[in-house]
Amino acid sequence: MKISPQQYAVTLYESLDGKSASEQKAVLAGFVASVQHHGDAKKWPEIIGRFSDLWNKEHGLLEAELISARHLGEGAKELITDYLKERTGAKKIDVKETSDPGLIGGFILKYGSRILDGSLKNALGSLRDKISN
Repeated sequence: MKISPQQYAVTLYESLDGKSASEQKAVLAGFVASVQHHGDAKKWPEIIGRFSDLWNKEHGLLEAELISARHLGEGAKELITDYLKERTGAKKIDVKETSDPGLIGGFILKYGSRILDGSLKNALGSLRDKISN
């Protein structure tokens, strides 16, 4: 029987829940050995991603990526954080900010499975498509 990355992640999460640090270390060692034994090492990136999603959901944490043409000020980041808290119900937002001058202006916000593209580059591309049709 094949074990999905989601099944691995849920099993790991439930196995670690309520354990002390030393117990968690033992659980992790056994878990790694089990994944290797089943020949599923190639699934590690997805297992880790699914585990992170479970952990974050249970602890009210949302990870987001903010890409802008230039570094945004704290006020703008605070507005985006407040928006995400209201939109998702997350208690804590971890925003990783990067710059991409190719966006010209605006920003792209990625969180969960969503992408909000408010970049000037995207707006100009949409306008170009409408004009050419």
